[in-house]
Amino acid sequence: MNRIFFICASLATVAALHFSGVLSNINLTHPIWRGNATLFGSLGGALLSALIFWACAAKPRLGRWFERFLMLGFIIALPTALISAKVFIDAAEYNRLAVNLWHKSSYAVFITFVPSMAALLAKLRIIGSGKLD
Repeated sequence: MNRIFFICASLATVAALHFSGVLSNINLTHPIWRGNATLFGSLGGALLSALIFWACAAKPRLGRWFERFLMLGFIIALPTALISAKVFIDAAEYNRLAVNLWHKSSYAVFITFVPSMAALLAKLRIIGSGKLD
């Protein structure tokens, strides 16, 4: 159960970013749904983190592929959220596609960030201890 520490550390990182105002400065989420995206996306990410750690224990190869898939999802979701936010903010008229993409990708950022961060912290802990498998 020492993996719970890594999930809690990644949730603490999200909370620190949310309460420090960093998320509002970079327009990652709209002010109306910022709290919901942060809270529910992070909780979904915590559940995915537990699933990843379980998969790594049961089938290590499958777990590593799942980790890589979620990290790739984060790499795709972050620029998607930022670009669609820029398109929506700069639009002269209401752009339904941009706001829909911004909304969904802002949730996807947090859903994929928490397990990616937890997996990365777990890997760094293993590398630092000299117990590479």
